[in-house]
Amino acid sequence: MGMTDPIEKHKALTAIRAKAYGELFGCTPSAVFPPHALFEKPDEHFLIDILVYALDTGSGDIDVAVTNGMSDQRMADPGHPHEWKRRELIQYFPRCTDGHARRLHDMAWLPLFDGFYLDSHHSIAWPHAAVRETPWKNAFFLLPLIRSHREFVFEVEGDPVSFLWHVPISDEERAYKQRHGGDALIDRMEAVELPWVFDESNRPSLLQEDTDNGL
Repeated sequence: MGMTDPIEKHKALTAIRAKAYGELFGCTPSAVFPPHALFEKPDEHFLIDILVYALDTGSGDIDVAVTNGMSDQRMADPGHPHEWKRRELIQYFPRCTDGHARRLHDMAWLPLFDGFYLDSHHSIAWPHAAVRETPWKNAFFLLPLIRSHREFVFEVEGDPVSFLWHVPISDEERAYKQRHGGDALIDRMEAVELPWVFDESNRPSLLQEDTDNGL
């Protein structure tokens, strides 16, 4: 597109994403959190909105929150510097609050601001949780569990865009991942049957069995 103004670029690319998201979710957003509603002074160079879509799970609706703007920028894989990727983040909630939206924004904004590559199995340390006095401060990223969301790909400026699933984790869980690797943390997620819909009040520790066994 050749646009240098980030606001105009964001508006133009938002139209592409909104069309792709509408086709995926089959509806318009039930809520929108623009950056100026989340922050007093949003970063106007990296503009990221949070769009919320209602998803019928068969046992009730949940909120699916997705970022809109992370894919305004390319990310280069250090192992393949000539292969560009663009991502947007996705997360599932009983209800997406302002705090959840703000946190998802931050997780999409940080790789752009700091210029690092974010991919599946990567994690990010963060100083605070979306809900105060809960331990789920850090982030672990995976491909989405829902097949249609995992296989969802569209193009922005000729580059493929796909989702990363944001999974909040504790300091202890991030330390476990650093010691044993991402696959080991996924094994713990499966062992405790971690709910894919994130709810601070119903989120088991991934290390509970290890703690019980004195490991």
